[in-house]
Amino acid sequence: MSVLFLLFAATLSAEEVGIVSFIQGKNYLSGPRFKKAKEPVKLGSILKKGDTITTEDGTCEIQLATQATIRLSKFTSMQIEDLLNPKSKATTLKLVGGKLFVKAYKPASGVPSQNQLKVVNPSFVAGVRGTEFLAAAPDTGGTDDELSNVETGVYVNEGTVAVSPDKKGKETLVKENEEVLVSGKELKKQILDEFVKEKMRIFQEFKAIKEENYQRIKDQYEKNDQLMNEYKGKTEE
Repeated sequence: MSVLFLLFAATLSAEEVGIVSFIQGKNYLSGPRFKKAKEPVKLGSILKKGDTITTEDGTCEIQLATQATIRLSKFTSMQIEDLLNPKSKATTLKLVGGKLFVKAYKPASGVPSQNQLKVVNPSFVAGVRGTEFLAAAPDTGGTDDELSNVETGVYVNEGTVAVSPDKKGKETLVKENEEVLVSGKELKKQILDEFVKEKMRIFQEFKAIKEENYQRIKDQYEKNDQLMNEYKGKTEE
């Protein structure tokens, strides 16, 4: 995995970014910084604040800096509203529709965690600090047959997720092997469904980026970006 990230060092920005580390089928990027309405996702494609990634008949996996690994199921759309905000250290992912498998990494032993991650949707807000969970909403543009029976809600494989019906609503703590189904403003907490629990095995495939590798990527880009700016300056003279 570390080799993959080094190979794409020249394409990354100095700011915190996400990088696509696995793709299958059709997936697209969109947002203000893209010239086309839909840019095909490639292995090594980067995501920044404001970007939206959408899967059609495919899936993809994204490393969000060193904070989390995200797997989008088929017919899912997710926007990065914030990525390790310099002041709050918070990351906010907007689940437009579909299903997200989220593995938020815990800090090293003895290191306090200030990095907060939230998944927001019109139906719920889920906040975590180090856990594995599935956030589910109705699919977009099609149906993922493998997860078609998964209702809107949050399903926790490991750790604890604080779920509320909106940003100001009362939080419900959903722990390991629990789920909360969302219907309007109502949250129904119960034991994790066995079908969903089986699907959670996907987390065994997830791997984190090492801090030193991620920092090396950022440093390399800064050098490349500086050279590019110097070149542009000379051509404009």
